[in-house]
Amino acid sequence: MRVVVVGGGVFGCCAAYELARSGASVTLIERDPIGAHASGRNPGNLNPILGAAAELVPFALESFRLHRALADALAASEDCRYAIEPVRRVLLALDQEDEDELTAVARAFSSQGMFATARLPAEALREIEPRLAPAVRGGLLIEGNYSVNSLAFHSAIAAAAREAGAQAVRAAVTGVVARDGSVSAVRTTAGDYRCDAIVLATGPWVAETRAWLGVDLPVTPVKGEMLRLRLPGSNITHDFTHGLVSLYRRGENECWVGVTREEAGFDESPTEAGRRRLIEGAARIMPAIRKAETIEHLAALRPMPRPALPIVARARGWNNAYVANGGGIKGVLLAPGVGAAIRDLVVSGRTALPLPESVQHGAV
Repeated sequence: MRVVVVGGGVFGCCAAYELARSGASVTLIERDPIGAHASGRNPGNLNPILGAAAELVPFALESFRLHRALADALAASEDCRYAIEPVRRVLLALDQEDEDELTAVARAFSSQGMFATARLPAEALREIEPRLAPAVRGGLLIEGNYSVNSLAFHSAIAAAAREAGAQAVRAAVTGVVARDGSVSAVRTTAGDYRCDAIVLATGPWVAETRAWLGVDLPVTPVKGEMLRLRLPGSNITHDFTHGLVSLYRRGENECWVGVTREEAGFDESPTEAGRRRLIEGAARIMPAIRKAETIEHLAALRPMPRPALPIVARARGWNNAYVANGGGIKGVLLAPGVGAAIRDLVVSGRTALPLPESVQHGAV
């Protein structure tokens, strides 16, 4: 089976990897360098509970398991430069509303045996991190989550897809050749590629999907800005979160701060206003952030679906066109599961993975 995958983000790369391993002849087409967009510009959280819609949690947990198995499978490859690392994350409370929210979060994690939570008073938190702001009155420690270097993971899964036999083509797709509900070829600036199936993993760039297939995807580009910082003195030992703002320990010496959320069309430029929002929000957690050295200011567009569920399905009205999109803030976490589900749908028309029922009903 000849399969063309359009889009080289983590959804597209994982789909190409799984399809190539299943025996398909795969062509992966991406117009930009691997990691140039949101798949390689995020903190790489693998958190299947926090921030996930309730109906998505079973699939998120399965993808979480697949992530760990994938890291083990790729570890022997010379092109694998990423590893999964455990994360100790603390959700902070600054007022009673925050305290009530922590109670609900602890309840959600308690239903899953692989995670542990503990309520920590202010005194215990300052033993962990003395630089926390005086307003911090308590927190919830969560253990059992993991993280990856998102750019390293993205590069590794792209390399693994090539090792499995996928052909990677750097080109822009200009259209498709289709008749009677089937796509027979994909047209690109590098030539035409015949196919028996097409997988559209284009991220927030969904106007093309509408133009090529007449399929409207409920996906909006949402810009997120982040800062890579180096703190004065020692690095943090835990991730700390309050509201939308988090401080992430990444590597030995980096503290990442994220994230903003802004509908700005397709503008991926970091802004001074975004930097100020991040610094001000992070300083409420740890005032020492104001004295940190900036290593890099990042911005990328996340494909935010409505509702907050990924789109993993055969496109409605088409026999051999499939959609893998809408990772939102969970794209890196969900990617292995999405890749495996797309493989199943292309090869056999169905998947046993626990996708929400609404996700499996087809892209509209």
